[in-house]
Amino acid sequence: MNNKSSLFIIDLNRIDVLTLSSVFTTFFAIMFAINEHIYLAMALLFVAMTADALDGMLARKYGLEREFGRYLDGFMDMLIYLVAPAIVMLQWGFKGYYCVFIMLMIGAGSVRLSVFNQVGNVESTAVDGQKNLSYLGMPVFWSVFILAAAILVEVMFGSTTAYVLLAVLLLAFSFYMVVSKPFFKFRSLRQILFLTVSGFLIFAVLELVQYGIQSPLNVLLVVLCLQIPVVMGGVLHMLMVTRNNLSWLAVPIQRDWFGANKTWRGVVAMPVLTALGGVCLYPVEWLFNAVFNHALIGSVLPFDANLVFLGFIAGVGYILGELPNSFFKRRIGIQAGDVPEDKKYWFIALDQLDSAIGVGLAYWLVLGVSFDVVWLYIITFPITALLVKQWLFSKKLKATSV
Repeated sequence: MNNKSSLFIIDLNRIDVLTLSSVFTTFFAIMFAINEHIYLAMALLFVAMTADALDGMLARKYGLEREFGRYLDGFMDMLIYLVAPAIVMLQWGFKGYYCVFIMLMIGAGSVRLSVFNQVGNVESTAVDGQKNLSYLGMPVFWSVFILAAAILVEVMFGSTTAYVLLAVLLLAFSFYMVVSKPFFKFRSLRQILFLTVSGFLIFAVLELVQYGIQSPLNVLLVVLCLQIPVVMGGVLHMLMVTRNNLSWLAVPIQRDWFGANKTWRGVVAMPVLTALGGVCLYPVEWLFNAVFNHALIGSVLPFDANLVFLGFIAGVGYILGELPNSFFKRRIGIQAGDVPEDKKYWFIALDQLDSAIGVGLAYWLVLGVSFDVVWLYIITFPITALLVKQWLFSKKLKATSV
């Protein structure tokens, strides 16, 4: 558990970092719920659920399962599915005598999670006679689905009907969490992503309909949209490298300073490719103008910027942001493409942050994008970058997954 050469009590792997990302999403879900942005809080809980679904699957896929990870996941489950929903319920108005049902849910859920940490999944027999892994007791993640259903009922039939329905559902949920019987376990990542992404989209739309441009979600959506040119440019660049297009430009900028991987091909191609990625932002802007009667990206720009130019600037920032990191690693003896085992995840984090900082500063200095958008861009882009690199690795378009 403890590495004597390490400064910390545990060395986190990339799956642990993904698990811990739920601290970020659930904290903001709670904060927005307290500020009466209930729909936004629910949207963020579906994001947290996505990370919770992915961490176990990825841990098994890459052989990173360990006891610490299971305990950490259990604590995150307590936060995502018991603590945060309870606060959302209270802020939504589910108070007074209804609090009894919230306490039942938290108590039963705590028992359910403790048993799961002890015994894990169980085998059950399907209708066709095959053995399948199932949950022992109803899993706690159903709390988010139950609360989501109740809130949608309120939209259609009013709060009284929704509160009564939620009370009944929480009573049944609490009972079935501690009943000794197998419950269905999702096996398809596609099923899970369909449910969580659908949940996020439904409540994101409700939030924007209610608050429009004044919603904090507007800033988050702007940040995600500003990542599109870089993601598109990065994918197209890796295709170019894999196929060795423009091979005559695959010459190191300065081998001693930046290593063999920083080539003139990247310097020339990346801004052009991110400019093409900027074209993808036009339909997004059109959609928000048509549905919500406001420009999404235009809401944080001080002037009417050309989105192709925006993409080009992102590409320039991406290239410039990577150079200091490459220079630093060459100076301390780390070769291009290598990730030292010692403090491995610090260097992985640095490799994602360098380009995020470069693009964020380019948006800020050249386009005048507001600083609250820039810092959120820098925080969230490393997660996007790791997911995209993982996808590129799975498609054999990249040599490593980081």
